[in-house]
Amino acid sequence: MKHEPIPLDYCEDCNSHLNIPIHLQEVRQAIQKTRNSTPGADGISANWFKRLSNTDLNCITSFFQEVFTTSYIPEEWKHSIIVPIPKPNKDKTKINSYRPIALTSVFSKVFERILIQRITHNLLTEKKIPPSVNGFLPLRDNQLAVYKIHTAFSEAHSHKKYFIGISLDIKSAYDTVYIDGLIFKCLQLGITGNITKILHNFLQNRTLQVRWRNSLSLSGTKPVQKGLPQGSVVSPILFVCFLADFSETLDVGEEYSIFADDIFIFCAHTSLDHISKKLQNTMENVYKWCNYWKLNISPEKCSIADLSKKKLQSIPRITYAGFPLPWKQTIKYL
Repeated sequence: MKHEPIPLDYCEDCNSHLNIPIHLQEVRQAIQKTRNSTPGADGISANWFKRLSNTDLNCITSFFQEVFTTSYIPEEWKHSIIVPIPKPNKDKTKINSYRPIALTSVFSKVFERILIQRITHNLLTEKKIPPSVNGFLPLRDNQLAVYKIHTAFSEAHSHKKYFIGISLDIKSAYDTVYIDGLIFKCLQLGITGNITKILHNFLQNRTLQVRWRNSLSLSGTKPVQKGLPQGSVVSPILFVCFLADFSETLDVGEEYSIFADDIFIFCAHTSLDHISKKLQNTMENVYKWCNYWKLNISPEKCSIADLSKKKLQSIPRITYAGFPLPWKQTIKYL
């Protein structure tokens, strides 16, 4: 299902917690949480920030407030240097034997942490994120995601039910996020005002450059028009926002658990046919949802399994976009 460009109304709301003036304590906390990682193109390190005097910090706070008020993002903050790192025990002559690491501006990371703190506080206090969506939020770790599945499985086992689960694989999850769609979802979650305009500007018209053997690529910078930037500290929480409405795809009686970009859908019932129909209907809904929000599922990398270990009379055929999902003995989740 295709759609016209989404109209975005930032709903100016300068009185909310999300849009109050930036204060010095926020900057201090953001600097303390910033790791001493390799700096981006501007060469400014986290240690440089941590050695600043009170006078300097006040200047930084004023600068951040100007960025917040004008919604103008410095070009250096939107530029990433990509460094290919070889994977262990892989053929270094092949491009897929390398893992790309993105170096971004530490100046930007400090500012982003201020945004993260405000967004996280808003999402939690307003209870905007469903309990089945975990990761990158306080008290929403991977153990909680696994516990939810284990509890449902134990209950199904005690009632001698089938327990069928599907693990979905999102292709290049961060790299394919539909930016206007993300901003629309942020607005729907109550993330409004100048902070949303800043996020939109931060994600648009980004550039990257590859560094190989300590030299930048001769081809220069490349424009990036979609996706969440790798290496950006605000990307994970924005991806949580992007998946927050995934529950709309589920049929009645199904449950799900999300951690980061790992999605697990499961259903328990005494009738295998009942489960099959439910899951097939959901796969069709997921396909429509992904098509609308411009995400891609790799069905060949997905898996489906009967975790109850009951003897199946027949193997149900569950498809995604016409592609049969592969049945496995076990499913690896997280």
